[in-house]
Amino acid sequence: MKIFKLFLKRLLITAIPLVSLYIFAEIAFQNNREREHPTDAGLGIAFLLTFILFVLFIGFLTDFIIRLRKKEYRTALTDLPFLLCFIFPALYLACLWGGGDGFCSWIIATARNL
Repeated sequence: MKIFKLFLKRLLITAIPLVSLYIFAEIAFQNNREREHPTDAGLGIAFLLTFILFVLFIGFLTDFIIRLRKKEYRTALTDLPFLLCFIFPALYLACLWGGGDGFCSWIIATARNL
């Protein structure tokens, strides 16, 4: 039961910023549609999403390493699904900003095929 509570806690930590960003994006897009001269609201939302994903990835990675050092292996396993969910977008963005050579070309091609 302890592991399930830890998993739900991490799910809540992940869901709150992403749901908040979704609500903010809907409000921003609605307000942008009503303007006479619409602006590029999507770029700001993309930067916010990138920042949120980066912070969540670093947070879960830090927690994973701390749990492994304390030899709490079962607790560390609750971080693993979230790390796997955040590693692909983090690698994709890093590859786009880094040029996309070698290993990055495979990641970019895979992401474009999704």
